[in-house]
Amino acid sequence: MKRLGWLAAAAVSVAVLAGCAAPRVAPSADRLSPGELEAIAAARRAGPLTVEQIIQRSRAGEAPAALIEDIRRTGTHLAVTPEERARLAGQGVAPAVLDELAAAQARWAQDQATADKVRADTARIEAADRARAEEERRRRAYYGPAYAPYYSPYADPMWPYGYPGRRGYGGGFGWGVQIRR
Repeated sequence: MKRLGWLAAAAVSVAVLAGCAAPRVAPSADRLSPGELEAIAAARRAGPLTVEQIIQRSRAGEAPAALIEDIRRTGTHLAVTPEERARLAGQGVAPAVLDELAAAQARWAQDQATADKVRADTARIEAADRARAEEERRRRAYYGPAYAPYYSPYADPMWPYGYPGRRGYGGGFGWGVQIRR
């Protein structure tokens, strides 16, 4: 009976060790193909679509899905008012394209709001860091080169954390227990 328990424990430990010793597979990084990179670069060179281009391509019979893909790929964002939306719909722009233009504008506005918040937070943090650095500079200028965070203005500048005795009278450390000779 003891042997069976020992064998079971050995089998479990071997299984655990085998699981730990298994080679780890690094997660694969999905990379863009050169063709995809070129398509992205071409879209950036072309710039965002204009209202006139969207109207022309819609009138030419381009599929709304292709037009939506180009809107997303080029980063087009247009603030379309309800009157402008009605005018575009009257000129043959598909409702799905108009919805995508509105969604792209909303995404852009959200991104801008987030970027503005990050800029404001960064500026606030930098201002606080500058204020702390200026306060530190002023402290060091006031207390001199012996300044340390725990510096006592009553201690000798030579011994900022305490001193062995004031002017040679006894020993001790700061305001603590004085050792008399």
